[in-house]
Amino acid sequence: MILKQVLRRAARLFPQRTATVCQGHSQSYRELRTRVDRLASGLERLGIAPGDRVALLMLNCHHFIEMVFACFELGAVIVPLNTRLAADELAFIINDAECAALVTDEALEPLAATLRPRLHSVRSYVATNGAEGFISYEELMKAEAKPHATSQQAPQQSPRQSPQQSEDDLAGIFYTSGTTGVPKGVMLSHANLWMNSLHSIVALNLGTAEVHLHAAPMFHLADFPSVLNTTLTGGTHAIIEKFDPQVLMEVIERHRVTATMLVPTMINFLINHPEVKRHDLSSLKWVLYGASPMPVELLKRAMETLPGCAFWQGYGQSESGPLLTVLPSADHIIEGPEQLLRRLKSCGRPIIGVEVEVFDERDQPVRPGEVGEIVARGPNIMRGYWKRPDETERTLRGGWLRTGDMATVDEDGYIYIVDRKKDMIITGGENVYSTEVENVVYAHPEVREAAVIGVPDKKWGEAVRAIVSLKAGASLTEAQLIAFCAARLADYKVPKSVEIFEGELPKSGTGKILKKELREKYWQGYERRVN
Repeated sequence: MILKQVLRRAARLFPQRTATVCQGHSQSYRELRTRVDRLASGLERLGIAPGDRVALLMLNCHHFIEMVFACFELGAVIVPLNTRLAADELAFIINDAECAALVTDEALEPLAATLRPRLHSVRSYVATNGAEGFISYEELMKAEAKPHATSQQAPQQSPRQSPQQSEDDLAGIFYTSGTTGVPKGVMLSHANLWMNSLHSIVALNLGTAEVHLHAAPMFHLADFPSVLNTTLTGGTHAIIEKFDPQVLMEVIERHRVTATMLVPTMINFLINHPEVKRHDLSSLKWVLYGASPMPVELLKRAMETLPGCAFWQGYGQSESGPLLTVLPSADHIIEGPEQLLRRLKSCGRPIIGVEVEVFDERDQPVRPGEVGEIVARGPNIMRGYWKRPDETERTLRGGWLRTGDMATVDEDGYIYIVDRKKDMIITGGENVYSTEVENVVYAHPEVREAAVIGVPDKKWGEAVRAIVSLKAGASLTEAQLIAFCAARLADYKVPKSVEIFEGELPKSGTGKILKKELREKYWQGYERRVN
């Protein structure tokens, strides 16, 4: 269960198959293996050792896949960075993970350059375009001139001495929003990611030689498993830099894409695109959607727009590597008895290999119809949070991952999320903890009190809304506060709207702001408090 075996297997069994196609660049699995071996040797010459963290600030590209497998080959730990984060957030993560190297691409190299004076542990800076002050990605590989197998058989061993690795070794640190306003690193071992990959292949009934389109960000654990799954099954990675519905349709048509993973917001953009009926999307056999709830009406329209495509829903979180439950295409029924129709509102049932329950406050399984918290345990559950033992203990209490999602379960084992125990907003598939935004809002000199909530939004699922009361004599507009936040937060965390509240915000007897009361008027008429 060592992740370097994933690419080694593909290169041995499918050497001639196309591994990646990206912006005119194409390579076979044998060629990918060769580049990864040389890249791993190049990193080793830079002093990157097993256990060292390597930060990846990259848009979707074959370079991202190469670097991931090079780190796995070397025994280094990947730290994929959310490219939408603000500079302050990126600097915090890179320093918190104590990264030894930072790898970036042409589009993000200027941002990486601005970060350099603020980074404490980074010794090596690599850029795919070989920008000034960065080590050239391609030159890093060219310097490794060791002979490599050229026969029809893939190389049986790496041209470099591979370090001893254990399945319990750390493979990646994936940063997610923090309950305290500070990002926290989810530690996933080789076994965590390997087992969840196998779980996914079984749960989604993945075939061999799929052409998988990476349209969602590969740094995100919603799409990252496809890097492993597609390679394990000898499929082709079709890659676009970032989501664009027009580009997505063109790539599906050109490369006869069979599968992809999209968040509901992306599906919404796709089916509402004016050109959607003019492109041949018939090769698309299935779409996995997740990362945020899917409105039933949107799902029905998607199924009508792509009639030959099967839809699957996946639910999970970074801490679970990520997949926990699946709603298969067979349960995507839009006509029939209510017992079957209601399943579209669920997140499905537990996948094979993982235990998922809904617990009450006494850690006992709820009865059908009762609300409790979704909990999970299995070989895919994280080792814990990087350098945060207290949060780890709270989240993994009693050997169960506490997801923070409140749900009911029916007689057939289908789970229905109704609310969030954690103070979290999911907007466009991205997680935002209210405290992250509140910390910034409170920094404004005119603000006395603040509460940040999620409100329903047709475009993003949920939108971030700030409700603030001002200091005596203060004058602050919605536009001014939004601009203040935009300079300090990733764009998806910035409030889409601001309410200037007259007087004090409502509070409990202990002085805690009653966000539930503030949310209520926005969620009236909704069956659940997530969207």
